[in-house]
Parts: sequence; structure tokens; C-alpha cells
Amino acid sequence: MIDEADGPGHVTVLAAPDPDKATYEAEVRMPYGTDVTIPEGPAKGFVIGVAITGGPREA
Repeated sequence: MIDEADGPGHVTVLAAPDPDKATYEAEVRMPYGTDVTIPEGPAKGFVIGVAITGGPREA
């Protein structure tokens, strides 16, 4: 998830889904300009970085 409405923007990776609770057990949230690596699942190891989100933004 890439959150454009959150001030300068953040990349949020939700992992470890729990279908019984309809939630995710793990979350990583970093501002644009910071690399975020997907921790598990089919895209494990994929990096969401500046090439995808662009650099840091002003609030």
C-alpha cells in the first residue's frame, strides 16, 4: 500500500495475513525515500524504493 494522503507520504507493507481475524499480523511503515523490503509471500525480497515511490516529499 502506498499512502498518498498521509502528509509527505508513506509506504506501508502489510504481511502475515490472518483470515480468521481479517487483519495483518505484521506491518512496516516507512516514509517515501526509504527502501522497504517485502518480508514474505510471493513477492518476498522485492524492494519498494525511490524508483517506485519517488523521493521524500514535503508535508
